[in-house]
Amino acid sequence: MTITKAIIVAGGASSRMNGTDKIFAEIAGKPVIAHTLDAFERCEAINGIVLVLPNKSIDKARELIAKYNYKKIEVICEGGSTRQQSVNNGLKSTPKCDFVLVHDGARPCVTKEAIESGITEAIKEGIAIAASPVSDTIKEVDDSLMVSKTLDRNKLMSIHTPQVFRYDILKEVHSNPAFDATDDAALAEKIGYKVKVYIDSYENIKITTIADLTIAEAILSSREKEA
Repeated sequence: MTITKAIIVAGGASSRMNGTDKIFAEIAGKPVIAHTLDAFERCEAINGIVLVLPNKSIDKARELIAKYNYKKIEVICEGGSTRQQSVNNGLKSTPKCDFVLVHDGARPCVTKEAIESGITEAIKEGIAIAASPVSDTIKEVDDSLMVSKTLDRNKLMSIHTPQVFRYDILKEVHSNPAFDATDDAALAEKIGYKVKVYIDSYENIKITTIADLTIAEAILSSREKEA
């Protein structure tokens, strides 16, 4: 049996949310983080969850866990000053397993299918990350905001989470990180690992602004109606 643990990282400062704590903002009848946790709680492929939060949010999270009767959350730990540090803190609290899935707590529209696809691909490749094709034209600019080149969007992907790693790979990646990265796959790439991308839904958005709450609510409410 393959044992897979999930690290849900929700340690951000919500700096672009005009004072709103995005993790506990309510959409479609629940806080954002509850929608995220629901997906992992219900997924049979996930054997345990480590939740990473700012210290100030831990008591509130414990109340939420009791309210929604989550059973898979094994550890709640404090995040660091960067996302990378937060993931590393969560990894240190994760019992040894076969695979570790890292997911942003602020992506409440993640689906069971995205979680399971990531695990399936990681079993074959060692690392697998969710992504969607870029639909806009992307231009590289210089310091003066003058266009230096237009990139081929057919070769560009917008990277999401989940990102799934063989446990030993993620431990190695975080044991001596070569630089500060915004995602764990970049650290793995830096030391020579090949990273498999699998196609994820455009709906798996990350909450970064107030407007994103409205979009996520529409997505989740639509799913509830369809169900």
